Amino acid sequence: MLKAELRKGVIIPIDPLPADWQEGTALEVDKADAASLDINAWAASMNQLCSDSSAEDEATMSRAIEEHRRQAKEGTGCRTAPLGLGGRV
Repeated sequence: MLKAELRKGVIIPIDPLPADWQEGTALEVDKADAASLDINAWAASMNQLCSDSSAEDEATMSRAIEEHRRQAKEGTGCRTAPLGLGGRV
């Protein structure tokens, strides 16, 4: 199903339109249920997921976060490879 947002009274697609949709195609639009976020449940699940991470994993994550913060402050916008892969992309 196509996802869209209502902005200033106009429905704006978030996803690309299917190729077979032509101008004038009849559509049915329905309001999506907003998923409520339970921040405490989210925090508990993150704690559980991270409970067995090694000290090396924690250090790698901390270095990556600090590097991204440094780049953001300097405005370099440098992209790095995903954690654990090393190098730049």
